[in-house]
Amino acid sequence: MSSLLTPSAPASATVGVASGQIVAANGARRGLVVINTSANTVSLAFGSNAAVLNSGITLNASGGTWEMDKDTYTVAAVNAIASGAASNVSIQEYT
Repeated sequence: MSSLLTPSAPASATVGVASGQIVAANGARRGLVVINTSANTVSLAFGSNAAVLNSGITLNASGGTWEMDKDTYTVAAVNAIASGAASNVSIQEYT
């Protein structure tokens, strides 16, 4: 098995004021980066957990970033909620 990561196509998602899935579960995932490119706060949750604004992992506006590492490794779905409607995030997944 190669130690190099293979990037998926860059993606984006629109986050609303209710919790919703932004990244599907992926058993082959080896890396994940989520960047808040909106002017609003975005909070994340994993698996079947609903995201709760300003709880758990919270990304500040205009560049707040979460990068999966060995301590936060997950293949679960990623859910998000934002402080304002139509908040965009950029996503890069690796397998």
